[in-house]
Amino acid sequence: MQSSEIDRVLAAVSPERILDLERAVIRIPSPTFEEGVLAGFLASYLSDLGLEVEIMEVRDPDDPGRTTRQTIARLKGGDGPSLMLNGHMDPVVSMSGWTVDPFGAKYEDGWIWGAGAHDDKGGLVAAIGAIEAIVRSGVALQGEIVLCAVACHKAGGLGTKALLKAGVRADMCINMEHSANTIATTIVGQVRPRLVFRGTGLFFRYSPEAKAGYFNPIEQLALMVARLGPSLEPHAPGSWLSFEPHPDLPGFPLHRFDAVAKSHYGRECTLAMQVRTVPGQTPDGIRRDLERVVAELKALHPTFDCEVQVPDDPERDQHLVHPSEIARDHPLPVAMAEGFRRASNREPELGGGLRIGNTGDGNVLSAAGIPSVQFGPGDIRNYPEWPAPDERVELRELVEAAKTIAFAACRICG
Repeated sequence: MQSSEIDRVLAAVSPERILDLERAVIRIPSPTFEEGVLAGFLASYLSDLGLEVEIMEVRDPDDPGRTTRQTIARLKGGDGPSLMLNGHMDPVVSMSGWTVDPFGAKYEDGWIWGAGAHDDKGGLVAAIGAIEAIVRSGVALQGEIVLCAVACHKAGGLGTKALLKAGVRADMCINMEHSANTIATTIVGQVRPRLVFRGTGLFFRYSPEAKAGYFNPIEQLALMVARLGPSLEPHAPGSWLSFEPHPDLPGFPLHRFDAVAKSHYGRECTLAMQVRTVPGQTPDGIRRDLERVVAELKALHPTFDCEVQVPDDPERDQHLVHPSEIARDHPLPVAMAEGFRRASNREPELGGGLRIGNTGDGNVLSAAGIPSVQFGPGDIRNYPEWPAPDERVELRELVEAAKTIAFAACRICG
């Protein structure tokens, strides 16, 4: 595509239409498995732009009677490279503490407030703003853009997994996730081990022989926690985790203890934890690392009894996420970096960016063989912690993202 045509596309990005669309989608509640109304609204909007639109059903694998809908829209071109723009419609889980109406779409001093303002409705709006600029500029694409407004991201990426099962693919993907418009080329993964501790039941009156073979499962759990170390403390090489440090992900891998459950009579208790992994780490590797720790503790305490369970199939554990990485000199991040310079007059940040520690549907797509980056408006440094109430995003940032995406789409598909 000629530079003059790209200039025409960037000039067609409309802050006014982006603002109107952002406020409209915030006003439509779309929690996980209740995205259907928003899917219909977006389908109508994109159809009016001239895109080929499909509504896809997404089914809960644990409850087949529970369904929702998501939107797929194609801006047709020729046989050139195709680009997926993927973003989720379900915002972060609702919480107390809002000082504004989460569905009121308040706009003040350049900021739009509301549930999903940047997680992830803002990203979708920026992507649609980019597509709309391409359409209204009248330029012709040599490849195809596939806009996927997916459901059930918060349920382990079920919407994106449904896309892949239905054969929806592209040559590469921009996964719209809040990153303060940094270009995340390296993303952590997520593994959720469960450790099951078992022991014999023992009442308050017992024989010396029974006491000699007794090791309370809760005390076993406490011993394991002490050996693994505190939650959210970075692992140095040589820790119980086996890994190669990644320069894009400083401070990772990390583990966190999430939940404890026990049987009524104390014969068994379970520790749920998760590990945010770096490229090169696998579920099988995490399992071996934990089993090595169990063996060390059993050598010191012969009655120590711990079963390590590490799901290794994303079909059975929707929250298993593999790390993803795309080379910085791949055509997609190269095009996005150039687009960001044009959109912002600033130098782009590539690597882990401000997605560090987060995962997204781009991980799922990358694991399926689709080179992906994660990118989008919204800076979680605006909050004491995230998730948080009073979610908000700057219109300036939405427009900047839309122009970056529009430029990259022209470079890839033009």
